[in-house]
Formats: sequence, structure tokens, C-alpha cells
Amino acid sequence: MIIMQAPAVSQVQGELVEQGDFIRVVFQKGLPQTTGVNGCRVEDVIAVALERIRRYQTGSLACEENEEAIRALRVAMRAMESRKRRRIEQGVFSTMKAHVGIRTEDVHEDFSATGA
Repeated sequence: MIIMQAPAVSQVQGELVEQGDFIRVVFQKGLPQTTGVNGCRVEDVIAVALERIRRYQTGSLACEENEEAIRALRVAMRAMESRKRRRIEQGVFSTMKAHVGIRTEDVHEDFSATGA
């Protein structure tokens, strides 16, 4: 079993950096409309991982576990797209304000707080 250390998070010259032994990710710090684009988004990291595993699937490293990882990363991308869409609908996209998430009763019609 390989045990991976969690990446260290630090501020380097104003950048929000996560760095492990063999990876360095610079995340966006601040809102792009005020600070400019100075890093990547979580969606970018997911997309890179997804593309890498897709490439594995075209060669000798193709396997069911890669397919499972691809499915999971696609679910993660859809969740991030849903989050963005909800933030746009609620008028809080490109702000630091929270958005309202999905309530269980909005998804399941037969659910109620009283159990009725």
C-alpha cells in the first residue's frame, strides 16, 4: 500500500499554493475580475486528472479501475458545473457570498420535516 502525504498549503508571493513531493498547484487567489487570473480552479485540476486517465485508457494501462476513476471525476465535474449554475442563478457567481444549496425536500417530493 502506498501512503501519500497530504500536500502542504502555503502562500508564496501572494499565490495560494498546494505542493507535494511531485506536484505544485497554484490556485486562483481573489476574484478574477479584481485580481486577474493568477491561478487555476478546482475544475481545472479535475480536468487535468480526467484527461490523464483518459489517455491511460487508450493504451496498455487501460483497466476497469481507470473507468471507475473517469466516472467519479465526471461526477465531480458535473457537481462543480451544478454549483456554478446555481451561483449564477442566485446572483452570487464571482462573489465571495455563499449560495443556497439543494434541500432534501426539493429533491424528494415525498419528504417533509414532519414525516407526513
